[in-house]
Amino acid sequence: MKKYFVVKTVLIALIAVFFSFDVSGQTLYALKINGKIRSEAVDITAKYQPRLVMGMDQALEFQGTVAKFLVKRKAIEEDETLSPMAKYELLKQLSSKETMAMADVLESYRFQEYMRIKPQIQPILEPTREQEDIWAATSEAN
Repeated sequence: MKKYFVVKTVLIALIAVFFSFDVSGQTLYALKINGKIRSEAVDITAKYQPRLVMGMDQALEFQGTVAKFLVKRKAIEEDETLSPMAKYELLKQLSSKETMAMADVLESYRFQEYMRIKPQIQPILEPTREQEDIWAATSEAN
């Protein structure tokens, strides 16, 4: 009887541990969101707040969405195999996806304002020809 109790307890503990390690996309991004990204997401949200006037819950959801996309942005920016122009194109696509995700966070009137001010708050700078040339020269050398 005691052996059955121990086995049952261990199984319940294993099941609890298994389900606590949710491997959904949200959890994976939460693991990758370090203090620096979290701080950057807070700063970006603070820049939007005077214009969007979000409530506390909405601002936290907005901040979480920003952080999720910052993780992806950093991955693109740090990928040395991509040319500056390839990074630029990927960052534009990512920005579009972020904008679409914000449609689920913001009401339509806030979303319209968000789209209007996003290029000033979160610009994506097109690479210069010089940056492309430097990347080409260094990638050929390797």
